Amino acid sequence: MKAFKDNYYCLGLGLGLGLVLLSGGAVAYTQDTYITDGGLFVKPSLEVSIVEDDNIYKQQNNGTSSSIITVIPMINLKLDDGINYFSLDAKAEKGIYEASSADNYMDGLLGFNVHLEPSDTHRLDINLKAEWLAEPRGSGLTELNYELTNEPITYGKKTLSAKYEYGALQTKGRLAFNAKFYEKEYSNFETITRRSNHDSLLLGSIFFYSTRAHTDVFIEINAETIGYDYNKPGDLNRDSDVYTALLGMQWKASSVVHGFIKLGGQAKEFDDKGRKDFTGFSWNIGGVWRPLTYSKITLSTSQTTKDPDVDGDYVLETKYKLDWKHNWTSYFYSSVGVYKFTDDYSGISRVDDTDGYKIKFNYDFTDNIAITLFGLWDRNTSTNTIFEYDKNVVGASLTLTL
Repeated sequence: MKAFKDNYYCLGLGLGLGLVLLSGGAVAYTQDTYITDGGLFVKPSLEVSIVEDDNIYKQQNNGTSSSIITVIPMINLKLDDGINYFSLDAKAEKGIYEASSADNYMDGLLGFNVHLEPSDTHRLDINLKAEWLAEPRGSGLTELNYELTNEPITYGKKTLSAKYEYGALQTKGRLAFNAKFYEKEYSNFETITRRSNHDSLLLGSIFFYSTRAHTDVFIEINAETIGYDYNKPGDLNRDSDVYTALLGMQWKASSVVHGFIKLGGQAKEFDDKGRKDFTGFSWNIGGVWRPLTYSKITLSTSQTTKDPDVDGDYVLETKYKLDWKHNWTSYFYSSVGVYKFTDDYSGISRVDDTDGYKIKFNYDFTDNIAITLFGLWDRNTSTNTIFEYDKNVVGASLTLTL
């Protein structure tokens, strides 16, 4: 408890210093100074939150509860001429657990995005992202056994993606090509994590056909190869190739309704014939409806395969999400969401269903200070009951921006 009081003291000093800097900045800066002479937009922010989580390790019974403080400084730098832009994002997140300092963590992110349109028939997007993350004990590789490690497992994720699109937006047809490289590499507890290090390369293309009614129909084809760095002696190889073909439609008839639908098939083929391949239906659907200018309903659903963290050949993941955000005034909004996820494991007998809902209230004291109250209620049921758990989280956060 003393350590936690010390953390509160340090947090208070940090928050107080942040408020001093921000209040001082209110005198030293004006709105125009966030755009440099070269046209650079600068947007820094600081978010501090405290939550109460009644089951931090996702235990089936007698879950361990803890208060958790997070401090998240962020900054976005952007050059934008109205068509082309360059954007750089940097974020760090420090988490402090009251129940166990062994679960404290530090995450980080760096992201760089470029959008270029040298002419009305050529468009290029490039995205680079590097993340340094901690996996909470009791999830992922330590599921059901949070005591397997004495601190969170840490890993890095690197993503490089590019998309080139040819064809003017006013023409009937457009053609796009995309490529994505992804790498996930763990940085501690090698005996546990080594077999999960992997990378993937995706190549794809999309042909768009415009109906000239603010609607495009398209065909999307992707091929992805997934390779693992290491396989345990006697374990089946986890390398695979994934092929996806989707027929879709996207529309934005007005500011009231817009969305997309992708329907098709996916095949996952393992190099090792001892593993079970997948061939089946896949989809990705999303849309936004604004019944009022100050109210928004968002719907999304998808089904695709993913690789499991520990056991099994693959997981067929199905998601459903529905969110409603309503601006009651210009400075106060609420949002409510419900979701259902189903993970159907192949190679082992396990089907998980996760149901939950979340609620949030946000109040803007000024253009630079906002406070948020939120809650999340999560229940996981499974055909293998040892994986069942309930999790309830409530908290508040303070966000400061310049």
